[in-house]
Amino acid sequence: MNVNEIARDRVRILLGMARVIVNSEPVLSKRYVELARRVAMRHRIKLGNKLFCKKCGVVFVLGDTLAVHISGKTRVFACLGCGAARKVSAGRSGFE
Repeated sequence: MNVNEIARDRVRILLGMARVIVNSEPVLSKRYVELARRVAMRHRIKLGNKLFCKKCGVVFVLGDTLAVHISGKTRVFACLGCGAARKVSAGRSGFE
């Protein structure tokens, strides 16, 4: 295993742990997301924008921390932690 594979595994583990404890320990969950982002930035790993809120750092769990509104051809993904929203065209695969 090279360094980038180890970093990818670490990021995946941190985001998985953040998703598991988001309801019971939200502060620790945000810390795991912060650590995962740091590791990803250091090793230039793309995380995308569908795993967590870039504004407040909460991990997205549909129904708990993420709300989806559909109007016409637009889907709006809204963070329930801070209210930040992201609009995605219905033809494009956003958070699926």
